[in-house]
Amino acid sequence: MIKSMIPAFVLLALILGPAGEAAQQKQLDVPFVPTKFPVVDEMLKMANIQKTDFVYDLGCGDGRLVIGAAQKYGARGVGFDIDPERIQESQDNAVKAGVTNLVKFYEQDLFQADFHEATVMTLYLLTSVNLKLRPKLLRDLRPGTRIVSHNFGMGEWKADETSEVMVDDISHDVYLWIIPANVSGTWTWTMDKPAVKCEMALTQVFQVPAGSAKIGGTAAEIKDLTLKGDQIRFTMERPVEGKIVPLVFEGKAGGYSISGMIKFQSGGKDIVWEWKAQRNPSTEKPIDVEPGKPLRFMRH
Repeated sequence: MIKSMIPAFVLLALILGPAGEAAQQKQLDVPFVPTKFPVVDEMLKMANIQKTDFVYDLGCGDGRLVIGAAQKYGARGVGFDIDPERIQESQDNAVKAGVTNLVKFYEQDLFQADFHEATVMTLYLLTSVNLKLRPKLLRDLRPGTRIVSHNFGMGEWKADETSEVMVDDISHDVYLWIIPANVSGTWTWTMDKPAVKCEMALTQVFQVPAGSAKIGGTAAEIKDLTLKGDQIRFTMERPVEGKIVPLVFEGKAGGYSISGMIKFQSGGKDIVWEWKAQRNPSTEKPIDVEPGKPLRFMRH
């Protein structure tokens, strides 16, 4: 008797046709493996869930992440999954948990899902899927939105925080990213007392900006430049009353402006000036990079 050389999964596809292939592909893309409850707790803790949050889970499985956010923190939640069985299970679990007033579940391809309202995004996908999602996450989510992923990273986009959870002697990694505002480009503003024109040119890769500045046409070093969500902070030095004084800039980035305060000391007093910078729209650049490419900053 001659044994068939055709693999079993090929025979299954031939028997079931296109519908069977589609069903099989759904399983192969992201297999359903429930996140252990101690890991769920750590993910929600790292995301700093508040009652005002709107938690979205892409590939929600049995719904335990958004249901947990609703039960423990009173947050609203939405789960998406392409598997109708998982959606039914999620809905049943929401009924058992008594949180149907806070959570909803939709059978939908996660790449087509509308999640722009999310303030927290939870993921347990594969790195390859995360990388495909990455441009959409950066484009659609507002600065300050938290993304928490179980075990799988975002390639070159390094996490803002990481954690490790041991469950039954198995290590589980948890990653947290905060969606950054895009502050790339050329910014200008006028600093008071005396009035002086300032210019700052920034490049940015994900949440990491870098750049140079000029105060009154003279080069000024930007120090301690940080960006967290839409909050930017840095220091520049400037002569004030004959002394070189560090000026601390703190601002909120939105659209093509940054508004905030400049803080420094002069004559033993704490001084605060208002600060508002405008960006040249044509100088803004994408902050994502193609997966696998090295990270580079432009020099000014």
